[in-house]
Amino acid sequence: MTPQDIYRGIARGMPFLLLASTIAMASTTSADTETLALAQFDFQDTSGEVHDQSAEHEARLKSLNETLHGGLARNREIALVRLTCGGERCTHRTPGLAVLTRQARTAGAQYLLVGEVHKVSTLIGRVRLAVLDLDDNNTFACEQLLSYRGDTDEAWQRMAQYTLRHIEENCLPLR
Repeated sequence: MTPQDIYRGIARGMPFLLLASTIAMASTTSADTETLALAQFDFQDTSGEVHDQSAEHEARLKSLNETLHGGLARNREIALVRLTCGGERCTHRTPGLAVLTRQARTAGAQYLLVGEVHKVSTLIGRVRLAVLDLDDNNTFACEQLLSYRGDTDEAWQRMAQYTLRHIEENCLPLR
């Protein structure tokens, strides 16, 4: 057997080795990650302020949702599953938790993250979040109540980053 024959034999087996190693890596990755559906966070204002801040809060809420989605999408411990809500909102209120859990299960998610920002007063806000285990009858895998101070763009940006870090440090890994 000549050296060329040996190299030809190796070259013929290379596609099989590449395929086998790709399958092994993919199965390892999927075994190490959990699938999470992320609903948009909702907003509730019970502060009683006279000035209408609906537009500002809507923009801040959109930024919060983008921060959470972007940060969790980069997390290697989870695989995000997209929810396909028909309307503009995709929260636990609209279209509702029952619809979200059904969509998340259909999309192959094991977990569903829902949350809400609650403006309590001019200076005090709360973020309530929950990760539901869809494989265990929607039990709480993680439930947190966080507070923040201020109702400005900067305060909301800090709160969004803090909420993301808190989810990653206290709710992940999910099992």
